[in-house]
Amino acid sequence: MTEITTTTTISNDLQQNLSSEIIVNLSSDTNETTLSTTGTTNSMLDSTIVDEPPTKKCKLTTNDKPRLLEDRLSSILSCCICLDLSTLPIFQCVNGHLMCASCFNHLLADCKLKDEQTTCPNCRCEISKSNCTRNLAVEKTISELPIQCDYCLQIFLRSEIKIHQSQNCPDRPTICDYSLLGCNWNGPFHTLSSHLAICEYPTKTGLELIETIRAQKRGCDDEKKYLETVVDLLSLNQIGVS
Repeated sequence: MTEITTTTTISNDLQQNLSSEIIVNLSSDTNETTLSTTGTTNSMLDSTIVDEPPTKKCKLTTNDKPRLLEDRLSSILSCCICLDLSTLPIFQCVNGHLMCASCFNHLLADCKLKDEQTTCPNCRCEISKSNCTRNLAVEKTISELPIQCDYCLQIFLRSEIKIHQSQNCPDRPTICDYSLLGCNWNGPFHTLSSHLAICEYPTKTGLELIETIRAQKRGCDDEKKYLETVVDLLSLNQIGVS
């Protein structure tokens, strides 16, 4: 009976040991499988990062295209001397290079003073008022291009911007209506009415204003003499352009 009990105990111990080994083996296999899976996943992520294609350039939107066209036209139609888009008349040499009226006249006068032949800054062909013509097509094209107001920052056509900035813009700079009496206020046009409501010059007496008016008259006389001197000097040199 004792031998049977001992045999049974040994058998139970063997079964427990086998079960423990099986559990340990399964656990190790599971860990290896998990590690293997994790490694594979990481390698896939790494390869995904490495093989990612370069970022593509953003496509132009419909708002960008007109801006690019305006920039290209500006570079094509600009004066070859000052490189600006001018609202003045545009002249061209015999080879078609464009010059605004201001640069064109300045170039002719400068060469006349130096007693040199006037040439186009680009192609060096001879230019004069007789062989250079206005380019009306370019003038019209420039007048239809947009431009930003310097004061209110709104966009207008170049043909409209002069009138807007001088007469209609609410932010255009202005001076007091009583500036001739000595008021030195200046500011945006839309604040003029509020200034006039508190301006003290309309209520001043003639005795208070007489000295200010005399000082302004002296300044006008000095400016007049200066301009007359400039005119006399120009007349003596007989400056003219052909």
